[in-house]
Amino acid sequence: MKIYGFASESLTNIWAGIGAQKWAVGRSNDPAYSKGRKTKAEKMPIGPFGVLYCNETSSYTTPFVVYSKPHATEVISNIWADPWVLPFGIKPLGNPQRSLTVAQMLEVIPHATERRITDPRKHLITVQGNFAFQASDITDDDWAVLIEHLAI
Repeated sequence: MKIYGFASESLTNIWAGIGAQKWAVGRSNDPAYSKGRKTKAEKMPIGPFGVLYCNETSSYTTPFVVYSKPHATEVISNIWADPWVLPFGIKPLGNPQRSLTVAQMLEVIPHATERRITDPRKHLITVQGNFAFQASDITDDDWAVLIEHLAI
């Protein structure tokens, strides 16, 4: 199955997005980067699962369901401290009260064990900004474990 990972600099931003049931990405001044990200965003369907990653705590938290397509021209300036772009609706399945560090995730996710991923610097679910709107592959068993550990 496909899962979308999105990173945030802080728990505060994650809490704000959960409260608004919306997620977006930071602006970029690089036109080529912005165009590529917009193209990937247009391909993200309604209905897949996602998970948020907090850079501040180095942990995965808050699984969600994507429930609207990203809006290519909308800029959100009333949720986060800075304006964010390509906003889309989410239905959170948890909140930051529950989280898994990368190392913990590598211990509990079946697919990580099968693929022998043991380096905590390697993410099973891609969350780096340059990969926003690019899905990662996980198994149904992996998703079940994520929900068991992160859903509320």
